[in-house]
Amino acid sequence: MADREKTGGSSSQDEKPEQNMRIPSRTVPIGPSYFASEPLQFRVRGTTITGASPPKFVTLEDIMKAAHGMQNMALAHEIAVDQDFKLEPFEPPDNSYQKLVKETMHRAYFDILREQLNSDPPEYKQALVLLEDVKQGLFSILLPRHTRIKEMIEEVLDRDFIRQQAENNSLDFQKYANFVIDLMAKLAAPARDEMIQNITQLTDTVDVFRAILETLEVLKLDLANTLIAMIRPHVQKESVQYERNKFDEMLKVSEDGLQHTREWLQRHIDRTGLSTPVSDPNIIRNVTAQTLARAYLELLEWDDSNNYPETLTLDKPRFVELGMQVYRLICVASLLLVSPSCGNDPNAQHKQRLKEKIDIIIDNASNNIELKAVLPSVAEEVILMTEQLLESMNQEPLDADTKDLILTQVTSLDDPDHRVRQIVRQRVLEFLKVILVCAGGSRQIPVGLSAFAKELTTVSGTLLRYVMHNKAVFTQHYMDIIAGELNKNV
Repeated sequence: MADREKTGGSSSQDEKPEQNMRIPSRTVPIGPSYFASEPLQFRVRGTTITGASPPKFVTLEDIMKAAHGMQNMALAHEIAVDQDFKLEPFEPPDNSYQKLVKETMHRAYFDILREQLNSDPPEYKQALVLLEDVKQGLFSILLPRHTRIKEMIEEVLDRDFIRQQAENNSLDFQKYANFVIDLMAKLAAPARDEMIQNITQLTDTVDVFRAILETLEVLKLDLANTLIAMIRPHVQKESVQYERNKFDEMLKVSEDGLQHTREWLQRHIDRTGLSTPVSDPNIIRNVTAQTLARAYLELLEWDDSNNYPETLTLDKPRFVELGMQVYRLICVASLLLVSPSCGNDPNAQHKQRLKEKIDIIIDNASNNIELKAVLPSVAEEVILMTEQLLESMNQEPLDADTKDLILTQVTSLDDPDHRVRQIVRQRVLEFLKVILVCAGGSRQIPVGLSAFAKELTTVSGTLLRYVMHNKAVFTQHYMDIIAGELNKNV
């Protein structure tokens, strides 16, 4: 046990995912249990698995089923597409009945334990429940291959032997606490060392075991997220074929399961320079690439009066969120371009600070109405920072007319047809289109947008990841639709 076992957050991603990962069944002495009878639940973070509130909760078993059996198409899709897919501990909403019950049960659990241990002579009924809960908590952070460790836990935390010690009033809690703490330190990721070390500083027996149980919950979460990272390549590989098969099954029982997809693609087919009908596969392939690039960009500025493509239903919330990021990027870039002070700072420090300020002000603006409401505040910030820049350069402050001009320039950007906004939008979308057509690669940042290199890189990378997965599943359908349109006499 000198070396850390590679579980939890320190697991190697080179290892094969366990095929039958499950939380062991439990048989506990009579008494309130810390973990209750529910399976371990986690909240999905950094994902669009649901767009509604409250968020969706999943168990570790759900994750493993999605990985190996693909029973849950939506969950498998989330793991495959979203590289930020993670789990958080399940916490009921504040002031909810569920949270009240949970807190009450946990408080009662430790109150009973403290009362029994402080009685004369000590009573160990709840202590037996506690040690069994700790035992099951340790099992839940093991992988099936950790048979030797499980055997050691079974031997040390043997229920019958512990009961005999309790009956003889010789139960040594500190010995078992030290064993558990030492084992957690070996199993946990290095990032949890401080948390485990803090347990050793506690002196009250009940507080020690409360901290142990809380830490075990954290380690379960580490294990779950490590397993997700390990199985993601497997899920990505299997998810494409699985989604394709399921969609094809749906098409067999629907009258026209591609109607909205066809309408979406038809809006973006460019027949300029083509003599129809077209039968050359190379031309069809090239037109398909160009058509899809334009079509995917439409998703970032989607008009809700149109029906969403059937092939992108699972990813609609994802593209909506990405579209908001693109919208705010265009707005901030446009505001910087109309700011009179950004061209006077050769080190671009003022430009960067102003950009950060504007980012904060319009952070929640997702449409032109919300943007219009915050533009006066943006104008105030532009004027304030411009005056600070002039002062640092020992120049005269802004006069009233110049301030009015800045206010007018900034507030006029609420118009989506504003010339500056249109130029910035065109450059951003053209940049993203090139990324999609060429499937990535190194591309020059558009003129005037050098301050947004990081944002453009993040957005384009995320968009490309979504698009590549979608194309891997549905490209044949897309090509068939476009080929059919190009084969028509127009």
